[in-house]
Amino acid sequence: MSKFRFRRAGGLLTLAALFFVAACEAGGDFPQTTFRPVSELGEKQNAVFYNTTWWTVGIMVLVEVLLLYVIWRFREKPDAPKPEQIHGNTIFEIAWTAIPAVIIVVIAVPTILTIFDTQREAPEDALRIEVIGHQWWWEFRYPEEGVVAGNQFYVPIDRPVELRLHSADVVHSFWIPKLGGKRDVNPQPAVTGDREPVTNQILFTPHEEGAYTGQCAEFCGEAHAIMRMVAHVVSQAEYDEWIEQMRSGSTGADMLTQLARTPGATAPVGDTTGVAVGDSAPPRTQPQVEPPATGQALPAPASAQQIGAIPAPTGLPAARPAVPAVMVPGAQTDAELGREVFLSKTCVACHAITGTRAQGALGPVLTRFGTRPWVGAGAATNSQANVEQWIRDPQSMKPGTLMPGAHTPGGGMPPTNLTEQEIRLIATYLRSLK
Repeated sequence: MSKFRFRRAGGLLTLAALFFVAACEAGGDFPQTTFRPVSELGEKQNAVFYNTTWWTVGIMVLVEVLLLYVIWRFREKPDAPKPEQIHGNTIFEIAWTAIPAVIIVVIAVPTILTIFDTQREAPEDALRIEVIGHQWWWEFRYPEEGVVAGNQFYVPIDRPVELRLHSADVVHSFWIPKLGGKRDVNPQPAVTGDREPVTNQILFTPHEEGAYTGQCAEFCGEAHAIMRMVAHVVSQAEYDEWIEQMRSGSTGADMLTQLARTPGATAPVGDTTGVAVGDSAPPRTQPQVEPPATGQALPAPASAQQIGAIPAPTGLPAARPAVPAVMVPGAQTDAELGREVFLSKTCVACHAITGTRAQGALGPVLTRFGTRPWVGAGAATNSQANVEQWIRDPQSMKPGTLMPGAHTPGGGMPPTNLTEQEIRLIATYLRSLK
């Protein structure tokens, strides 16, 4: 029986070793690995990790080798005399006290220096982004550029980036492994006087272009596991182009140009096309295309909300209630018809799209929605069928989401009562925003 147990234990150890080697395979594609950093912050954190790991592995190997040697060398033998009793060795005792102290210093000093280095003040030329965690999605606000994005953000390569993190509801945790850093995203404290609210910070400089995925790393409620994000590291030219597109809502403007050139096509009553998010202007009877706005005010973020419920909808101008759109099936594309439906429904109470009168602040900004890889912050890929299902019944794809569906309430709000045709048109319009 003992031999059988020994062989079984040996087999299990061999299997565990194979799994360990497979996990360390260097050529695999691991999009959220921390061992291939693309920023100086990730490299510094990796250096601390490797320094600690090699010292601890070395200590483990040394101790295990000495232990096995002692067990084998001084094992009990037949007719062996009783071993001589000793009462300590001063040199050995000093050595095994001093050596670990030195090792601790060798580990602690680089760690402490890295902690202070990663918490330093951002340089003057740093790109500053406000990150707000919501149940269950991410909001990215660019105060200097006048841009708001949802669930994905862009940064230029080789430029310092400072993320200021806070939450609109509960505690979240921001983590994009390849960029480095993992920070708690806490509800923003109330501040009186001239003091600025204290928020957690991540400062990094990306040095490799690409799209890097991340997620919430702190349990924050029922849909915590579906709270993903994407960071796009691009060239300075691509970043500047993205900023201008986000300011102008380029796809919407292009579509309106085509609409204006279509004989007989009409715009929805009360539409304020060309107005940047957060601006106001009298309604126009004909759609007009304006140059990108600069220095525009950001829409006000949603105030801290009661957990599990959305406050009363905001974002619709009080003087201009929603009016059903005039749809001309023969003269407009599905995307153009979907735009009219979107702007005439309660969608605009929660969502914002640059270049339209949609100014909602409760849900993610939908400008350039068609470029996002997912719908619902990672609930499903951004396909026509999935976007339609998300509009129809978001809870079926992301349990706990606060968005209401066509026939189901959500977040304390009633159903949208959208028809199947309206759902299809809105999904087509949103996916055209690229």
